[in-house]
Amino acid sequence: MNSPAPNALSEPQRQALRWLSRLNAATCSDRDRQIFEDWLAEAPEHAEAYLQAQQFWQQLGGLTDVAGARLKDARGYVQTARTTRRRRNTTLLALALAAGLCVLQPELVLKLTSQSYQTAKGEQTAINLADGSRIELNTDSDLRVARLFGSRTVWLERGEAWFDVKHDGAHPFEVIAGNGRIRDVGTRFNVSRDGDNTTVEVEEGIVALSRDGSPEQWVKAGQQSGFDAEGRLRPVHAGDSNAAGSWRRGLLIFKRQTLSDVLRQLARYHQVEFELPDAKLQSLSVSGRFSTSNLDESLNTLANGLDVKITRLSPMRVSIEARR
Repeated sequence: MNSPAPNALSEPQRQALRWLSRLNAATCSDRDRQIFEDWLAEAPEHAEAYLQAQQFWQQLGGLTDVAGARLKDARGYVQTARTTRRRRNTTLLALALAAGLCVLQPELVLKLTSQSYQTAKGEQTAINLADGSRIELNTDSDLRVARLFGSRTVWLERGEAWFDVKHDGAHPFEVIAGNGRIRDVGTRFNVSRDGDNTTVEVEEGIVALSRDGSPEQWVKAGQQSGFDAEGRLRPVHAGDSNAAGSWRRGLLIFKRQTLSDVLRQLARYHQVEFELPDAKLQSLSVSGRFSTSNLDESLNTLANGLDVKITRLSPMRVSIEARR
């Protein structure tokens, strides 16, 4: 089953954007304003949609990041035009452009006006959403949350996050990570982005994974899947319920992972650089539980489990060598 078009605007929202543009036009008449008042009074959702449109206009500062060149062109047009349109306010053109973007590319506009959350190494934070959902953001992560038009869309740009979603069938909760989409069907799940690879682990409920133009793939409680570096869906397989979101308990749980991968994960939590002079050590298999907060404890676990020599070259440099 394919998911509906993401973040499609309702008809009242489209009408509200058109009214916002019209009311800011220099040619707006008293008759136009009366018709607007009548439209506003027709239904409660009209007033709500117009309030959201006004909020959108107030948030337009973010549009300059991507649409700045277009806005500059619009302003330049106003400054150089030699017709009667030269007298129009630049704001009107910017508003018309913004309204057009919102209608044609609603997801782009939602992202440009979203709220950004970031964590440094060793830092974690919790985000409580207005709909009752909760997000926990792991170390060294970057997340954006849509805040307009009642959208429930989140972009995981980097790192890892845990989601406890309050289900609403009329307003799906969606996480976008790279080329992949994770749609909630009432659940608790963990999403991790490691470079261009994304892993989704479900603790409770069901999520639907898809990429543009592909059918959805269902992932149930106790299972995991994700997207590879090319954005392709991975097969669904059994996950480790203890490992899923274990970082929230201050633990990293590894099962038969290479030493290089383990060190890369540990480095996400600490200001440290690991050196492996012997390339053969990189593929050593590692299993065990490691603390996210106590680096010395984690290094001792590695030293005892792998029979390697660990040397601190400086507070931020650690060398790992085979014992002679």
